[in-house]
Amino acid sequence: MLDASAILAAIYSEDGAQKVRGLFADPVSTILMSSLNWSEALDRLLRDGMRDDDAESILASQNLEVVDFTIEQARIAARLRLAAPSLSLADRACLALAKTRNATAWTTDKAWKKYSIPVAIELLR
Repeated sequence: MLDASAILAAIYSEDGAQKVRGLFADPVSTILMSSLNWSEALDRLLRDGMRDDDAESILASQNLEVVDFTIEQARIAARLRLAAPSLSLADRACLALAKTRNATAWTTDKAWKKYSIPVAIELLR
């Protein structure tokens, strides 16, 4: 599962970009992203002045599988607020998707590691 910060690091060639690109280079892995994280990434690209069509094209070129945010994930994300009060809804959506898929959540946000969250988390920088 990729957090918006991870895909943005790859798009903007920030710290951790090579690790994200390495995830995409693995031929047996499918990279998933919650629709909420996809929205957050699109929002950031648009706020940074990118044209709408260009922003969507860049996200589409990342070879992501965007997963709809489900009611089960919504419940998990809401309950994660108690364990990780400073994380955004999109952050918690990524964690919820990882939890439902028994997968690792990839992020560049170091704040995730300060909480005791029952999800595997890998920092990309």
